[in-house]
Amino acid sequence: MDYSPYPNKLTMLLDIMDNLPRLHLSSNHFKFLLWLLKQVGVQQVPSYDAFRKVQQDLTKICGSEPIECTSSMGNHFYVNDPREAIKRQFANPQVAPHINFYPEETDGPISEVWQADRWKEFDASDLTLMYSKNGKQFYVNEVAMLHDSRLVIPLLWVKRHGVLHADCNIVDVTASISANEFDCNYFEIVESFPDKKLPWQDLTSIPVMPNPKRELVGKDEDLYVVMIPVWSDDVSGNKSKQYNKHINLYMENSNLPAQLLQQEYFVNFLSTSPHATSPEQLAEIRKIVNDTQTNPIRCFNADTKRKCGVILRIPSLPADNPQQSEEASHIGTGNKLCRRCHVGGSHKEKESDTGYHALYYTGVLRSAAETKEVLKKQLKAAMTGVASRVEEIQTQTGTKDTVTEHWIAILLKRARETLSDNPRKKSDELVTELTEWLDGQPGEKMNPLLDISGLDPTQDTPVEILHTILLGIVKYVWFMFHSKLSEEQQRLFTTRLQSTDTDGLSVPPIRAAYMMQYRNALIGKHFKTLMQTMVFHVHDLVTPSEFEVIKAVGELRAIIWVPEIRNMDQYLVTIHNSTEIFECFNAVFRMCSILSNHQAPSRDIARKFASMDRLKHILSEGYWLYNGEWMEASLRVRQILKTDVMIQRHLGWVPPCNINYDTNASSVYNSAVQSNVWVNNKAVIAKSGDSCEFTIGRLREILSPDIAIDGDPDFILTIERFILGVERHPDFDMPVLSCPQEGTCDRFLVVEPQDVLFCISVQHDCRLAGCKPSGSRVVRQEWKDTSRRVAVISHEDDDNYIVNTHALHNAILLQDLLPRSLTSPTPLHQDRQKFHFDLAKDYRLTQEKKRKVTAEKRKQKKREEFKCRPVILMDRERESVVAMFQPQT
Repeated sequence: MDYSPYPNKLTMLLDIMDNLPRLHLSSNHFKFLLWLLKQVGVQQVPSYDAFRKVQQDLTKICGSEPIECTSSMGNHFYVNDPREAIKRQFANPQVAPHINFYPEETDGPISEVWQADRWKEFDASDLTLMYSKNGKQFYVNEVAMLHDSRLVIPLLWVKRHGVLHADCNIVDVTASISANEFDCNYFEIVESFPDKKLPWQDLTSIPVMPNPKRELVGKDEDLYVVMIPVWSDDVSGNKSKQYNKHINLYMENSNLPAQLLQQEYFVNFLSTSPHATSPEQLAEIRKIVNDTQTNPIRCFNADTKRKCGVILRIPSLPADNPQQSEEASHIGTGNKLCRRCHVGGSHKEKESDTGYHALYYTGVLRSAAETKEVLKKQLKAAMTGVASRVEEIQTQTGTKDTVTEHWIAILLKRARETLSDNPRKKSDELVTELTEWLDGQPGEKMNPLLDISGLDPTQDTPVEILHTILLGIVKYVWFMFHSKLSEEQQRLFTTRLQSTDTDGLSVPPIRAAYMMQYRNALIGKHFKTLMQTMVFHVHDLVTPSEFEVIKAVGELRAIIWVPEIRNMDQYLVTIHNSTEIFECFNAVFRMCSILSNHQAPSRDIARKFASMDRLKHILSEGYWLYNGEWMEASLRVRQILKTDVMIQRHLGWVPPCNINYDTNASSVYNSAVQSNVWVNNKAVIAKSGDSCEFTIGRLREILSPDIAIDGDPDFILTIERFILGVERHPDFDMPVLSCPQEGTCDRFLVVEPQDVLFCISVQHDCRLAGCKPSGSRVVRQEWKDTSRRVAVISHEDDDNYIVNTHALHNAILLQDLLPRSLTSPTPLHQDRQKFHFDLAKDYRLTQEKKRKVTAEKRKQKKREEFKCRPVILMDRERESVVAMFQPQT
């Protein structure tokens, strides 16, 4: 049987076991496994060394080795070449068809990065320049002929409503033309003229033809641009609480759809180091990215079956806030507190009415060019030997760079040594001398990210919502709440939280007792649950102002956690970035770190990730170049990922899922039925793919015929009707549901499954009904009922519910369904400026009190220090000086 590139099936399975991202085997485990296979008589079991030799050969054939790097600060680390990752994705028939190369304009929801404005900020020459059709390449700024024989010059390739178009010049007119209308490219048009030249009338406005970028690839090769956001953060290499700091870099191909990028399969490891900082590692990534501008990646496109070249661009730098401040050369928590603009100032300025009010608005934007100039000024200031001058610039501008700080320390030391040897040396001469010395030193002098084409670290660091919101605002509000609770109140809140109806929330099972017991050690998933449910359970436990804060945190959900943005122009400023897939990927890194030999962690971890990438490429039908031909694995190897669910799960691959949309058309069932026997069922699949159980409130019964008869529906549903209120709930500010009054309408409806649109979260109005923890349930342990019971909330009625607009699941669908009057944000204060001025006044008083307390403590400390001070006395007999301590009187 053919299992190429493996010698046999057993070797393939062993390679899979050795490269499972979350189930790593140590060398001893693997040797024991080989021993076990031999003991039970399995044939063709390789030795440990022979198996490693097979893996090395596979790496040479269809894998890649990490690149050894040395930073400007002398640190050694290894990098997995991002060019190899992109090459594998292009050569993968499962991935290549999903890669998008062009920005898109759409009137509908914004759900992909290429539909937003970031790609449109790039110059047309920095995006994919050509469109390939029937083996012909149509480049921008080159004349082309349409089917109707019109000559045009495409300026930009852009998708409009899913169809590729080109913005073109037709004589003196600019038009949008479908890509399908292009017929002859530049070379074919030139060939049609006798002298092989185009007779232009106005040469001054004609771009250079053919497009110079054609020279980067072969005659019949395509040229594409791929965006690779690079994520960086400090991560512990241990699973224990002992912190083992590593700086990690990951990347993803953002030309792929967002749904794919939420799978671990599409996260690519770049580098890690316990020594090199992120700017040091990013400097190597910059070299690789810049190299592709003149030397594109040579790829085989598995979708078009054509060779192509790929240019890399870095459009953004997702990370948490401290990391992004470092990447933007920002000082962090200083007077100028924003990495993107110059908002802020001195304490006096921020305490003033106008200064405090300005903190809530965008200031003058920073830029990479401005940051570079400020860093140059800091280097010049360091050449004078006066550290305070450097600190003054950093405080005034909020600009401080890790790489530049390294050189500032060296320059300050050299300047002081030079002045010590020659005190009369003039400042200008000293600066000139040190400038010449600095220019002659190898390595980066400032943040390497400031020199990447198309990237501005001060603007292209999108806000990361995991740390900013869940581990930031929500965590602080949770602490504010639980720190004031008595033990009895803690038990009451725990009972209420555990009684939450989780239908329509898409949260893991709530473990309220655990969350309260370990209330100071919760993680992101707990805070996401609290943000969606907490507001319903805190009545009688908080003050009115604290309740408003908790409610406001829940309302952040509607603004931030959205998979689609409907009104881009209106809500552009609220766009945030989710990096949770990178945070999840840290678990894979830790397994690699734990099982490395810890002598060369950067190399070992990079090699392990390269081995995992090589395995995924082989199993997912990827191509590789071997002896001048593009090869792929044998059919048996390619089928295993498609057919084996266990391997799919452990490799992080989510296969395409087909949904039968025949049962998803919306209509009301009014026909007569013939079957008399109907069976109760558990759930029904809604249009959104939700499994809606009949216990959610409205859905009471799901019936199917015991004996199928032609003409009968497969299922009918009994729906309990609830009426949506025209006013919001007075406390929760959410839509309310109530049972219809008798005589107004039928309480129950009979419908077909296709009437079910989606599942929503509703919570009982316990505050109105006065529900108490009067019920109880049996505690289960080890899958068995115990004799213990715990209290649960017993609802006093079944008529009044609240639509949970804090829920994340189906939030967009719910907003579209409900009237705008029930979902639009309500301002807490009509006069925002006056409210900020009042806060500024209170802030000034608070800060003044703090300063007085600090000054008093400082005076008290000085008094204590001088209570006993040294007094110099003369010992007359010994004629020597004696130091004695005499109390201060």
